[in-house]
Amino acid sequence: METLVLIGMLGAIALIMICYGTFHNKRQRAYRIKCIKESYGTPCRRKYVDGEYVHIPGYHYNHLQNVDFNIDDITWNDLDMDRIYHEMNRTLSSAGDEYLYHLLRSPRLHSDMRLEEVITYFMDHPDERLKLSVALSDMGRTGKYSIYDYINNLDVLNGRDVRKEYLLLILYVAAIAFMAISGSPVGGVVLALVLIYAGITYFSGKKKIEPYIVSFSYVFRLLSAAGQIRKCGNDGIKKEMDGLKEACDKMAGLGRFSGIVMSTPSSDPLQILMDYIKIFTHIDIIRFYGMRKQIMDHSKDIDLMLTIIGFLDASIAIGSYREYLGTYCVPDLTGDKYEATGLYHPLLSDPVANDVCLDRGMLLTGSNASGKSTMLKTIALSALLAQSVNTVPATSYKAPAYRIYTSLAVNDDIMQGDSYYMAEIKSLKLIVDEGKEEETPILACVDEVLRGTNTVERISASTVIMKQLSEVNGLILAATHDIELTDLLADCYDNYHFEELIEGRDIRFNYKLMPGKATSKNAIRLLSLTGYDEELVREASDMAKRYEETGVFSI
Repeated sequence: METLVLIGMLGAIALIMICYGTFHNKRQRAYRIKCIKESYGTPCRRKYVDGEYVHIPGYHYNHLQNVDFNIDDITWNDLDMDRIYHEMNRTLSSAGDEYLYHLLRSPRLHSDMRLEEVITYFMDHPDERLKLSVALSDMGRTGKYSIYDYINNLDVLNGRDVRKEYLLLILYVAAIAFMAISGSPVGGVVLALVLIYAGITYFSGKKKIEPYIVSFSYVFRLLSAAGQIRKCGNDGIKKEMDGLKEACDKMAGLGRFSGIVMSTPSSDPLQILMDYIKIFTHIDIIRFYGMRKQIMDHSKDIDLMLTIIGFLDASIAIGSYREYLGTYCVPDLTGDKYEATGLYHPLLSDPVANDVCLDRGMLLTGSNASGKSTMLKTIALSALLAQSVNTVPATSYKAPAYRIYTSLAVNDDIMQGDSYYMAEIKSLKLIVDEGKEEETPILACVDEVLRGTNTVERISASTVIMKQLSEVNGLILAATHDIELTDLLADCYDNYHFEELIEGRDIRFNYKLMPGKATSKNAIRLLSLTGYDEELVREASDMAKRYEETGVFSI
C-alpha cells in the first residue's frame, strides 16, 4: 500500500512538473510574440553582446563576387554606417543580421523591385508578418560565429576514407559467423582483437571530429527553421517559399541517423549502451563523414536557404525601420541628376529638412558648426540607402544609381607612416581614379579639401584637383573654408552655403541650405562670444583686416 502511495505521489509530482513546464513555455512564447508585435516600428533597443558583431559581415564576405558595388571602409565609417545598421537592424535571426548588413554594404546599381514588393507586402499584412517573425525568432542566432564560419570549418577538415571502419564491421560479422558455424575459439580471438583495435583507435578518430560536430547543429537549426518558415508561406512570398522548399527537399536525408553523431554523454543506461556501441563499431565516425559530405555537396542549397531567410527577415526589419522614421520615400533611380525634397539625416534627434537639386558639382561654404559636414553625409547616405534598402529619409528622391565614395574624416595612418596630408591625397586619388570609369557615375563627398597643408599650396592644389574631379562621370560635392575656391571653380561647381545668426552673445544656426557662397565671417567673433579677452579679439580682427588690404600677414 505504501509503495502504491509513493508511486502515486511521484507520478503526481511528475505530472505537475510536466504541466508547469508546458504552461511556462507557453507563457514565455506568448510574451515573446507580444514583444515582437509591440516592437514593430519602435526605436531599436537591441544590445549586442561581446563578440556578437563579429559574425555579421559573414554573408557579405562570402558573396563579394556577386555584388555590383562594395562600400569601402572609409566611406562606411565616414557615414556612421555602424550606427545606421544598429538603428535599422530589427531582424530576429543571424541570417537576417547578415543579409541586412550585406544590403547596406553593397548598394545596387539598378532597382530591386522584388525587395520593394516584399517590404510592402509585410507592411500591409501584419498577421502574416507576425507569423513569420515568430518562426524567425525560433531560429535564433549563432552567437559570435557566422554559419559560413561553421561550413568553412567543415571544409577545412578533409574527407576521410572510412573503409577501415566498414572493414571493422565486416570482421565483426565474420568472426561471429565463424564462431557460430565452427565453434572454434579462433573466431573468439579474432573478435577480441577487433574489439581491442576498435577501442584503441576510436578515441583518436573521435577527438579529430569533435570540434566540427557543432557545425552540424547550426545546419540542423537552419533546416528546422526553414521547415517552420515554409508553413508561413502565402501568395505574397510564394517565390521565396518555392525556393526554400526546393533547397529543403534536396537536403531531406541529412538528418537521418544524425542522433548517432549529435548525442552527448549521459547517465541514461540506454545512452551508455549506445556509447559503447559507438566505441566498438565507430558508427558515429562513419555517419559524421557521411553528413560532412552531404553538407559540402549541398553548400549551395544551404546558401540559398540562408539567402531566402535573410532576405525575408531583412525585409520585415526595413518595413519596421520605415514605420520608425515616419517620413520616408521609396526612391526613383531613373533620374539624370540628384533631386531630393524634405531630405534629412536619420541619426539626428531634431533634423532640419532641406531640398537639394544638383545637376553638377557643389561647393559648400559656411562657418564652423553650420551644418556643412552633416549635409555632405546626408546626401551620400541618401544615395546609399536608396540603392540598398529602397528607403530614403526624405519626402521624394530621384537620382541615378551612383558608386559612392567619401573623404570626410581622414586620419593620420600611423601603421603606414602616412601624415594627415598623405592620407588626404591618397583618399582623393582613389576618387579621381574611380571617376574615370564611364559606365556608372560616382557620388563623391569631400570635407575641407587638403586641410592638412598650408594655405597657398592648399588652394592651388585644391583648385586643380577639384577641377579635374569636375570632369569625371558623376557628382562631386565638397565643403571648404577657402572662399577663394568659390570664384576659382565657379565655372564647374555650383555654390551653396549655410548661414548663422548672431544675436547679442548668442549664435544660432538654421541649417537651411542656401544658394551662393557664404559672405559672413564669424571665426574671430566666436572668440569673443566664448569669453576670450576683448583685446585679443580686437588684435586678431585688425590683423585680418590688414591682410585683406595688403595680402600680407603682419603683427
